[in-house]
Amino acid sequence: MNTEFIVMSATAQMPASNRFGKYGKVALCEVEEGVTPKMISERARGMVRIVDLRDRLFWGSTPRCAFQKALNELTARAAQLNAEK
Repeated sequence: MNTEFIVMSATAQMPASNRFGKYGKVALCEVEEGVTPKMISERARGMVRIVDLRDRLFWGSTPRCAFQKALNELTARAAQLNAEK
C-alpha cells in the first residue's frame, strides 16, 4: 500500500458564547495514495493516520493569524515528508 502526506483543514466547533471570529483546525495526514478523505478523523476512508493536528486556531484575514501560520508550517512538512519517500 503506497501512502502520501496531505494537509487538510476544516472549521472548528466553538462554544455558542464565542460570537467573535471564525476558528479552524489544520491536520497533517498520511493517506492512501490518490485518496482524499472527507473528514479529519482516523475513521475516514483512506486515512492511514493523523500525524499532527492543530485545533481551534483563529482564522483571521492576515498571513499572521494562527490558522495561516499552522497551514504554512504543515504544508512545508508534508512536502518534506513526501520528498523523503
